[in-house]
Amino acid sequence: MAIQRLKILALCSWYPNDFNPTLGNFVKKHAEAASLYNDVVSLSVFPSLLDKKIRLVETRTRTFSEIVVYYPKTTSKFRLWNMFRNYFAHRKAFKKGYKTVKSIIGKPDLIHLNITYPLGIWAFYLKWRKDIPYVITENATGLHVGTDHSYPKIILSLCKFIVRRASILLPVSEDLKSYMQILSPKSQFAIISNVVDEEIFKYSEKQKELKTKTFIHISTGKDEHKNISGILSCISSISKYRKDFHLKIVSDGDVAYAKEKIEVLGIQDSVTFYSTKSTKEIASMIENSSALLLFSNYENFPCVIAESLMMGKPVISTDVNGIPEHVNSKNGILIPKGDEAQLEKAICDFLDAKFTFDSNEIHSYAFKHFSYQEVGKQFDEQYRIVLNSKTQ
Repeated sequence: MAIQRLKILALCSWYPNDFNPTLGNFVKKHAEAASLYNDVVSLSVFPSLLDKKIRLVETRTRTFSEIVVYYPKTTSKFRLWNMFRNYFAHRKAFKKGYKTVKSIIGKPDLIHLNITYPLGIWAFYLKWRKDIPYVITENATGLHVGTDHSYPKIILSLCKFIVRRASILLPVSEDLKSYMQILSPKSQFAIISNVVDEEIFKYSEKQKELKTKTFIHISTGKDEHKNISGILSCISSISKYRKDFHLKIVSDGDVAYAKEKIEVLGIQDSVTFYSTKSTKEIASMIENSSALLLFSNYENFPCVIAESLMMGKPVISTDVNGIPEHVNSKNGILIPKGDEAQLEKAICDFLDAKFTFDSNEIHSYAFKHFSYQEVGKQFDEQYRIVLNSKTQ
């Protein structure tokens, strides 16, 4: 007997949109994974300085539909007036989006909130007014309570209110779970990782042999977070005594500071910058690299690590937050945060083949943890646990 597909509203605070095409790519992938087992509609709401009225963009497939609603953002010199106008415009946009959701799947059985802030208030609203339970997948470092990069206290208070009323919390790492337990110590938790499209980040058993070992760094480029400056300092030091490597940096952020530092250090021959690339282009660049290189000061669990592992590529990274949960001596090299000497040593040891990695083993691990099928199945299990407990 076939299991009945559930009707799921994926309410997404982050989502690719007209103004930020890469925002929350991993959120969209989570919704797509969930749609393998259930009927899913994603809904996102964003302010717009270009739109004069509410604009709804809808895309439908057989089991997955996405709705992105844009509302005109007020930016007068009167702050209270702006808050008033923007709140009601946001509210109107959400209601228009939700009406469209119902036209596609009817009343949802369950809400899957992706990223608590800012759309979490609507998940609570629908639970309160429509008796629809919600679960939360969280990936935001803003919930790193007590750190210098956490949300402001007023936002953390709102998040605390919302997460305590969720049926279950689904952070992407054990590390993030520990922070969320500060906000909601009595909540139920299940760890469900980020997902990788294995058809795009496709593994080849015959790995390309590169004439020059090439490292790739992919990030937003925010230096206080990703520490590209530290990477460049190490590259400068290494390039003084060896030339048998190259670094590719791919970023969709403001990296003018990094480009300037490359010129000051005189390492233009060792580093190449690339601006925003499509997902397929990034997959191709990873395929033509020897290893992923990260030097972050904090993280949850970056999708780019899962994507690199899926393609059988080892990872050199700092051992911060959720990264050690999946990166170990079998698939990478971990170093302390901010330790440039250890980063330099790790790069040189990799170049000298002091570490050996089995690409098949790396890929197999990634497929078991990050594939659409596995992540989608885990979501389905949690949805049904919540709904079964509701009917008992």
